[in-house]
Order: sequence, then C-alpha cells, then structure tokens
Amino acid sequence: MGAIFFYIFIYFIGYYASNVLNMLTVRPLVTNRYMAALVPVYGFAFGHAYMVVTKPLPAGADISMEYALLVFITLPVVVVTMGAAYFMWNSKGKEEHADEKSATNNQESAEAVAAGTAGDSGEPRAENPAGAAGSSATNSPKNKDSKDA
Repeated sequence: MGAIFFYIFIYFIGYYASNVLNMLTVRPLVTNRYMAALVPVYGFAFGHAYMVVTKPLPAGADISMEYALLVFITLPVVVVTMGAAYFMWNSKGKEEHADEKSATNNQESAEAVAAGTAGDSGEPRAENPAGAAGSSATNSPKNKDSKDA
C-alpha cells in the first residue's frame, strides 16, 4: 500500500512540475500534463525495478523477486497509469462541454450585439448618418474643389 502512495506522490510532483514549467516558458512546452507526469513515475519504477533485481532482497522477508516486482512496482504503476488516463479522459469531456458552452455564449452575445445595433423603432441604424463625425467627405464642396485643381 505504501508503494502506491509513493508512486501517486511522484505522479503529482511530475504533474505540478510540468505546470510550473509551462508557467515559466512563454509558450507551453507540455501540452498533456496528465501523460507527461507519468515520465518520472516510469523513471522511478525502472530504477526501483533495477534495484530489486540487482540487490539481494532483505533476509527477514520471505518474498521472491517476482513478487516484489509485481506488488511493489508493477501494480502501483498500473494503478497510477489508469488514474492518469481516467483524469485525462474526464478533463477532455469537461473541455468539450466548456467549448460548447462558450460557443453558445458567443452566439448569444453576437445575437445581442446584432439586436443592439437596431434603433429604438426596430430599424437598423445608418452607417454614417448626415452630420455625424467621420461622415463621408466625397460630397463636400471642399473635396469637389480639390478634384478640379
């Protein structure tokens, strides 16, 4: 049970380290933090497995090397990997739902802006009403004089 908590701890260290790395860089380097956080988990697992295989097991423990590899390394790594895949899958559903919500909100705001451009009488306002600042200067007498010269 302690090995599972150890590998979960390593996973969260990798997850938040990738988050900090993305905050420090201008452009995010790690696009999928859920899977990138598994890199240190697998690194520790391979190092741990190497130690179990090359060093003699404790004398007082009646366990075999295969049992130690299965229970203390393989099982926790499988549990952490499945958890990471689940969290990644779960967050994608939330992102898609959020994208649908934002698209709906954008459509509603566009409709509100379109409704806001209509006048009080329900008629659309003119682009450049006469006498407004920035009105077309093509019909002004000053512009006609400048064309003749």
